[in-house]
Amino acid sequence: MRFLIFCFFLTALTTVDAQPYQVPEEIRTRYYYQPGDSVIVSEKPASALTKVLKGWKYLAPDSIRVEPTEGYDTILGLYHYDFKSKHGGFFYLPTEVSNGAYRKFVQSSRNPMYTPDTNCWIGSKMYSEPFSHYYFQHPAYNNYPVCGVSFEQAKAYCYWLQDSLNRFLKNKNIKQRVEVDLPSSDEWIHIYYYAVNQYAQQHKLKLPKPSYLRFASPGNQNRVISGPWYSARQATINPELFDYFVYTAETKGVEPIGGVYHIMGNVAEWTRSSAQNHLFNEKETIYTVTGRLTPNVYETHSQSTLDKYVRGEKLNDLMVIKGGSWFDDPYYLQPGALYFQNKNKGKANIGFRPIIRVVKP
Repeated sequence: MRFLIFCFFLTALTTVDAQPYQVPEEIRTRYYYQPGDSVIVSEKPASALTKVLKGWKYLAPDSIRVEPTEGYDTILGLYHYDFKSKHGGFFYLPTEVSNGAYRKFVQSSRNPMYTPDTNCWIGSKMYSEPFSHYYFQHPAYNNYPVCGVSFEQAKAYCYWLQDSLNRFLKNKNIKQRVEVDLPSSDEWIHIYYYAVNQYAQQHKLKLPKPSYLRFASPGNQNRVISGPWYSARQATINPELFDYFVYTAETKGVEPIGGVYHIMGNVAEWTRSSAQNHLFNEKETIYTVTGRLTPNVYETHSQSTLDKYVRGEKLNDLMVIKGGSWFDDPYYLQPGALYFQNKNKGKANIGFRPIIRVVKP
């Protein structure tokens, strides 16, 4: 009889579905460094180099807390946690790269493979087909952000600019050299927080939580106001900062936020961070920002869930983009939001903003 009872309980235990590991609340609320982005340390820029890069802004190495992502579930629940972001110092461009600047690169390279895919405008939103003919080519749009460039084309622009700057520095007998790159996800996040914190200091105000609700950018204003999960936030939204553009705006077409133009909206921006590193983290334990080893809260998702999330794309081809755009849901204005695009394709709502690291010659 005892044997039968034992067998009954054994069968019951083995047929119960295994429950996913639930991270204790006291661990969930700690801050974690985001996995996947390596920190590249920049040399401290000399004054002569800073003068050459007078149109760029320098951020010293730092780490910062990133607000939990608010809104609908992006499948990756970890981005509803607070986490820490860090970087090794870099210069950033206050504006997104314009059509005029990118056209100089295409003309200099004499390589048609670097021409943006202007067909990206066909069927993107309402009636935009004329943009496929004149958005990149017409001088009236010189100061608008370049769109339709792939990740690889944006990287090629960075290499071209890097070569041009280093030749100039050598001719001026400036000892330091530069690397021009796309920002990592963490580096982009630091540009965002520098901008919004500078804005708060300049205007002597306290930002709402989450901070992005203080701001609005082209194409986002109507959905921010009418979005069903923003109804409780309407009182914190400042309509004076709205800019009413159906598509893109000029790279300096609106009031800058802390000296940075369109860090939210206008066009989303390529980063050099890959989806592979952000969706997978196989370590069972990770370090907190205080150096304490603790269970890894970054969940490993099933392959079927990941396939649904990346919409059938190859994971190795997907890169992180940041900042939201005129075409996107306002959810993606948040600094911690994840959004991926195929690195080989250009989109009408994606541009880029390069950074510069200082290196030894």
